[in-house]
Amino acid sequence: MRLLKDHLAIALTLLWLIACLAGSGCNKGANRPPEALAPEQVAPTLNSAFKQASPEIKQAANEAVSALQNKDEPRAFVQLQNLSTQSDLTAEQRQAAVRSMMSVLAQLQIAAANGNKAAEDLLQAYRSSK
Repeated sequence: MRLLKDHLAIALTLLWLIACLAGSGCNKGANRPPEALAPEQVAPTLNSAFKQASPEIKQAANEAVSALQNKDEPRAFVQLQNLSTQSDLTAEQRQAAVRSMMSVLAQLQIAAANGNKAAEDLLQAYRSSK
């Protein structure tokens, strides 16, 4: 009888340990850094996130979208960088600005690798400011 109780205690302990370990893996994505948006998602994401923003903030987001539509990635990056540092953004707005900025940064890196001097200069200035 004593052996049965010991086995039962070990089995319950193992089940509890497995449950704890399985439960701790459920929150893995909460602390991941934000991922860049696909280039075609930037404008719709910004428009959606900033539709209820104050006029000044909404104008800054619109200027970033306009720069992207005009294929002016360096200007869009600067606009997004400035937008992301605004203190009165909601969490959704800040995330949209940062993820959009990361997308434009990736586009700038490709452009610089293809010989775009403006993109190269902006990336160099960005790296030196960090």
